[in-house]
Amino acid sequence: MSENVDNLVLEQLRLIREDLRRMDGRMTDMEVRLTDRLDSVDDKLQSVEGVLFGLGGYIRGIDKRVEHIETKLGIE
Repeated sequence: MSENVDNLVLEQLRLIREDLRRMDGRMTDMEVRLTDRLDSVDDKLQSVEGVLFGLGGYIRGIDKRVEHIETKLGIE
């Protein structure tokens, strides 16, 4: 009788180990996908920052030209 109980316990432990392995695999897959998405978000953020810096330079250029025109017209 105790042999049957031992076998039942061992079988349950084997099933639990299989479940844990599957969960570990799923967690690894999720980690990889999350890392890929974060890298993608980081790349997009850097692109947006580049555009903003470019626009900032463009606006500063316009501002200087407007100041130059205002100076020539005597407007302060």
